Amino acid sequence: MCDFNQMFEQAKAWAIEAGKLSLARLESPIQFTYKSSPSDLVTHVDKEVEEFLVNMILKHYPDHGIVGEEGTFERDPKDFETLWIIDPIDGTTNFIHQKLNYVISIAVVHQEVGMIGIIYDPSRDELFCGRKGEGAYLNGQRLRLELPVKQQEALICTSLFWNQRAEKYGLEKVVYDLPRTCRGIRVYGCAALEMAYVAAGRVDAYVSLHLNPWDFAGGKVILEEAGGSVSNLEGEELSFSGASTVVASNPFLYPELMAYMKQSFN
Repeated sequence: MCDFNQMFEQAKAWAIEAGKLSLARLESPIQFTYKSSPSDLVTHVDKEVEEFLVNMILKHYPDHGIVGEEGTFERDPKDFETLWIIDPIDGTTNFIHQKLNYVISIAVVHQEVGMIGIIYDPSRDELFCGRKGEGAYLNGQRLRLELPVKQQEALICTSLFWNQRAEKYGLEKVVYDLPRTCRGIRVYGCAALEMAYVAAGRVDAYVSLHLNPWDFAGGKVILEEAGGSVSNLEGEELSFSGASTVVASNPFLYPELMAYMKQSFN
């Protein structure tokens, strides 16, 4: 039997510990290399934090699988009923340049259902967390998206402006017109943080054309537990097994935003 309450408390503690480790490493020069491009970076801290999280998970749950951005755990995720999906540092470019606007993201998925979501922002000491059926919280305060929002009043986060997939999806018009349809655009460059901010009501939606499960898994659980809506651009449930487009939104805004997106690229 899985004790999700115990896992929830452990995951929160491990995320905070990983955050402390990242802050300590910021006191020294950060070593980084390119992955796929000069804008796709990885640091020795990403790898160190992922190794810490993998070691803690396997120490307590040796029969669980792990999906991590840096590939520390090499076994096939399909072999496991329970998966931990982790991003040791989401927002690596921000981590290097700004030393803020980055997070540690952890999710626990059981039989393809998101059970636990943790997003910890070390620079602000903010812990966003959610557990299926138990609600979402920010530093212990319940998160509930209860205020209606129209698109013309909304703050929307997106990475559309520099994503080459916009042309593939026929979204060039959206890139140009979206700022005209809402109150403002915000770009934090950290998908998990932006999804957490939707859950907290700090922004009203987040749209991305390509996120991996470690980018959205924790945020999906938290946002849904806060009452938010999450899907791909086609309105379908996000799968934890691969990359996807993502629309994460205040539930009142979601139908209008999805209609706008679909009208724009159909």
